[in-house]
Amino acid sequence: MVERPDPLWDPDLPGDKDLEQLASLLGTYRHVPRTGIAWPRPRSPLVRRRRIALAAIATLAACVAGIAVWVPWRLQWNEHRQWAVETDAGTLPRTLGVGQTLATSASQSTTVRIARIGRMEVMPGTRIRLSDTRTGHHRLELLEGRVRARVWAPPGHFGIAAGRGETVDLGCAFEITRNPRGEGSIHVTSGWVMHRAGGRETLVPAGSILDFDEARSGIPLATTASAGFRDAVARLDQAMSSGQRAPALEAMVAHQATASDRFTLLTLLTRYPALASGPIYPRLAAMFGEPAPDPAHREAWKNGSVHAMNRWWEQIPRPPKAWWLNWRDALG
Repeated sequence: MVERPDPLWDPDLPGDKDLEQLASLLGTYRHVPRTGIAWPRPRSPLVRRRRIALAAIATLAACVAGIAVWVPWRLQWNEHRQWAVETDAGTLPRTLGVGQTLATSASQSTTVRIARIGRMEVMPGTRIRLSDTRTGHHRLELLEGRVRARVWAPPGHFGIAAGRGETVDLGCAFEITRNPRGEGSIHVTSGWVMHRAGGRETLVPAGSILDFDEARSGIPLATTASAGFRDAVARLDQAMSSGQRAPALEAMVAHQATASDRFTLLTLLTRYPALASGPIYPRLAAMFGEPAPDPAHREAWKNGSVHAMNRWWEQIPRPPKAWWLNWRDALG
């Protein structure tokens, strides 16, 4: 079949009289392209990917610049500036200044902003006193009760004194309690804290609890530790602090220790190097993957060699951690 030329589709062909009249009437409405215009060519996928990559880089740069401004602002704090107290209770103050005490009743709780670096929940029946606040150094005293703090700042910026001891934040979240007799405990849920008491510093990692009293701190224990192990460690610590060896307790601690108790054994041996001559040393050596105790290392440890101790300490993550990576603490 041969198609016939049709002037309706080919304007160069002459049409009949009616078609020519209709074309003449509609001619004023036809589109005439302007001359000298270069219409854009469709972008290739490569061009689109480059534009997306450049936009992503620009967004990332803006975020980095924003963080570079926000972090110094968050850490800066004028000396003696008051902390904000978030409460609806009319009996509680709305701010806490240096030297002032905040006390909650048995039915009250509140939240205190730790300058700009964190927040602290003050539980019922608690008394705290703000002792110092300035850029890089914020300190308060827990007189009695329980507080829960979450801090996002470099190590050492925040600390809580309890009697003659002090708990120093190393970039973390923790809870601390203290009774009227000065006895208490610290529970670390993120990062690390350093507890100072009686001239001794004790590291406490996340997932651990440390008991303390007015004079000294105990040995950090994993929250998963058994009751029998906890009791044996506490009794051994008391015996060693009195200058007495307790072979039965040493054997009990070594026998009941699990993999999650490695930090407890390491702290015990570091605090009392003489224990390296007993059963705790080979138990800890096995936890560090050593098939048999190294006599030279064991003897050096027993004599208090820091180099020997660091051989095992360096195998566990220790503070100061990259606190800025723990960004969730900034949202607390």
